[in-house]
Amino acid sequence: MKSRDRSDAVSLPPFRRLAQRCGTVISAFAVASLIGLLPVPRAMSADDTYRAQIDDGVRRYFTQRLSERAADQGWQGLRFTQKVFALPTDLPGLTCPQPLQVEAEQQPSSVLGRKRVRLTCAGQPASSITVTAQATVFIRAVVATQVLEREEPISEAMLTVREVSLGKQDQAYFNRTDQVEGLSAKRRIRADQALTQEMLTSPWLVRRGQRVTMQARHGAIQANTEGEALTDGRKGDVIRVKNVTSGKIIEAQVTGVGVVSSTY
Repeated sequence: MKSRDRSDAVSLPPFRRLAQRCGTVISAFAVASLIGLLPVPRAMSADDTYRAQIDDGVRRYFTQRLSERAADQGWQGLRFTQKVFALPTDLPGLTCPQPLQVEAEQQPSSVLGRKRVRLTCAGQPASSITVTAQATVFIRAVVATQVLEREEPISEAMLTVREVSLGKQDQAYFNRTDQVEGLSAKRRIRADQALTQEMLTSPWLVRRGQRVTMQARHGAIQANTEGEALTDGRKGDVIRVKNVTSGKIIEAQVTGVGVVSSTY
């Protein structure tokens, strides 16, 4: 078993240095002799052709799965490279007249990481082989340009968009900085780290014991009074608030920094 990771680059002999050692002129016989030492490109064998068909089949598999995942997660600027591992040494001694049929041995929950893929030539079940393959996936995502401290409100100056490698993290990434502005980190985030929805949350707009503005609306009429928050709250949270004038405790929705509404 071996991986499909070959290099076809050829290094040429240093003609200029050889000319300097042997004189300013190299005879036609010498040049012909040197050329004769170069490796001669060989014709593509049936084995090479079948390997190329395997690479093509794996590429089609990843293209389909990654396109589906990109649409589901909103990934932008998707590209990938692939590598095929555990390629059998006893490949079928023939080529398939049409593209190989491809299917995963088990439908994985994530397209990232190593996958076992079965490839078969239609009408030739004996040609079926199973390989292990992996895609390295790149997308454009929002990245922190500096350390983001826990619960620190995030501004546009702290963010940029660039290409990142997903590694094995098949998550929902942000692709625009305005999707992140105003949020805060659940935990400390290092610089140059791509941001995912799981890392961020809405910032605290109201803290326990804080004096808040209680807004009450009835149609076009709005009345404000002062209250005291009895619990912390993020935007949209319903918290308990005490009216400092009457002492009455009500439930109100957090609508802004230090602001709650009793009509929601």
